[in-house]
Amino acid sequence: MGFVKRIILAFLLTFSVSFAEEAVADSVATSASDEESSSFGFKDVVSWPLEHILQPIFGVAVYPVAQPIHYAFDNGVIEKSVDLITFGENKNILIYPAMNLKPGSSTMLGAVYRHRSIFLNRDYLVLEPYYFANGDWYLGFRYTKQDIFGLPLYAAFRLQQNMNRDAYFIIPGTKEQFVQPDSSTYLNWRLSFPLNKAKTLDLSFSAELELMRAGLPTNVEDSILIDEKFSSGARGIYQDFTEIPLEVALYFDNLDYSYAPTRGSRFSFRAAYNFVRDYEGRRYDDVRFADDDGEGEPDEGGREVHQKYRFHDDHANHDYIRTEMIFQHYFYLGKAEKFHLSVKEARQSRKFYLDFSLDETLRTWRPENVLNTLFERRVLAFQFRLTDTWEMEKGEAPYDAFPWMNTRFPMRGYSDAWAAKHVMGLSMEYRWPIDRFVDGVVFNEYGMHTDEFDDWSFDRYYNSWGFGVRVRQPNMYFFRIQFGFHGLNGVNLVMTIAPEYK
Repeated sequence: MGFVKRIILAFLLTFSVSFAEEAVADSVATSASDEESSSFGFKDVVSWPLEHILQPIFGVAVYPVAQPIHYAFDNGVIEKSVDLITFGENKNILIYPAMNLKPGSSTMLGAVYRHRSIFLNRDYLVLEPYYFANGDWYLGFRYTKQDIFGLPLYAAFRLQQNMNRDAYFIIPGTKEQFVQPDSSTYLNWRLSFPLNKAKTLDLSFSAELELMRAGLPTNVEDSILIDEKFSSGARGIYQDFTEIPLEVALYFDNLDYSYAPTRGSRFSFRAAYNFVRDYEGRRYDDVRFADDDGEGEPDEGGREVHQKYRFHDDHANHDYIRTEMIFQHYFYLGKAEKFHLSVKEARQSRKFYLDFSLDETLRTWRPENVLNTLFERRVLAFQFRLTDTWEMEKGEAPYDAFPWMNTRFPMRGYSDAWAAKHVMGLSMEYRWPIDRFVDGVVFNEYGMHTDEFDDWSFDRYYNSWGFGVRVRQPNMYFFRIQFGFHGLNGVNLVMTIAPEYK
């Protein structure tokens, strides 16, 4: 528990610093002449090695990636590309291809259709169909509406259908994976509203219907059925069941910009009670793990699964609670003067600031923040994240109840993932400007996981680090390309449109 106390104290100290920083900045601003004549201050001591050592070294490292992006912005490639995919009299429709060209079955081609004000004022529809090289497919549908009945309310509906034969299950407390084809369906309803006039504090309620449908892998050697490490009858493995999560969430966000923050804090706390119905079981009439001719004893290391074999639910309480706390803070280290966006840039920023993910739309966009920004946006960004699963009956929560610690936790230096009841992470990033819309990034992050909240141990402690670039406007995010390492081990490439820390 000593370690947990130190983490909590560190979190409270960081939170206190975030509120003290603005007061310190005001004090420094009123004594500019004294500052010029004085020696290095605390901010200078922190920023000097970052600006004069890390930034030049990693600036060279990210040059091969940053330079083509820099060229694209300078020559209007991005703007021309956006014009090609924009339709409608009011330019409120976007249609563009999506692809993933990684080797193997993850190779994907798809399309994205985005339509603002399709039915009503300030509503928004997104449709995303994807087709994979192995014949799998994914369908995403999202519809959102702001200012319902003239009130400051935000409502959203989301449907997700995933047919993925290469999905996998991770044994809780480990990173051991077993193939578990997934054909689950998710339907989500959300309603949120601001709690203050500044719209920096939001309260959100959501309900979801999850139809969990797991299956057997094509290759029997990938199945957990022939492994003794974990009971395939536990936690709904290869079984069908239904979940109904009911969630309440509190969000605080006073960042100066949505996707190019230089200072401010963001805090969120989410708690969901998940109602889980009894496992329906599955009958395996065609499953036999024997030798090739179907006769005789099973192969070495395997075991025979008799026909008519059925998993039965033990009628235990499978309900569970999921909680998540995230705290982020940004320290601004730059000193450059402001520059103003052109009228066209301001219009484009507002026009294309679309809710690219359901959670990001909860960030309040204040138009006055588009009027100006800081070119020298050297920033230290911190994130603390804690996600927990609390079982109503020990050992009875289903297989999807456990949070993962993976590249989006983030642990960007690892290509695999851990699953556990409790995961905790601390991430730090230094960001500096390469271009007006391109930031260089150096990051270092730590993660821990445990099955018992009072049993955090450095035996389950991991670290990753790396560097890369982020491409964005002040109020619109494009993508990031980053290279992650753990120790001096091989590189893990992260290319995603998911924003920072997600």
